[in-house]
Amino acid sequence: MPSPKTVTLCLLGLGLLPLSAANGPEFPIGSVIQNFSLPQADASGKKTAVVHGKRATVVSPNQLKIEDLKVELFNGEGNVETTITATRSDFWRKENRLTTDTGIIVKRPTLMISSNGIDWNVADSSGTLYNRVRVVLSNSAP
Repeated sequence: MPSPKTVTLCLLGLGLLPLSAANGPEFPIGSVIQNFSLPQADASGKKTAVVHGKRATVVSPNQLKIEDLKVELFNGEGNVETTITATRSDFWRKENRLTTDTGIIVKRPTLMISSNGIDWNVADSSGTLYNRVRVVLSNSAP
């Protein structure tokens, strides 16, 4: 029979448990979570975002290093409206924040933004892009 910690890691990896510093499971430093997924919802329970990663490594009780980050932001109808991707990033659990300085891409139907760094508040879906920011606008919807 698998241990409770193994079951928790599996459920977390499948996106069935939230990873939260305030009330979620705690993992030992160095733990690796495959197929990391962290859904976000507003006060009414409507999904606003999902943070995905191929692999997350616990660096400290507050910090996860995420490889192959993909953040999906949902519009009012529940459809993915914006996607943010990065090769590597840090997730700060207590602040619910993502940071990276290894390059990111933000895509919307008529917009693409790339930059070397980002400081992103996951709960508010807002943040700052910095260093070599490039914006490409298109007037055609997909």
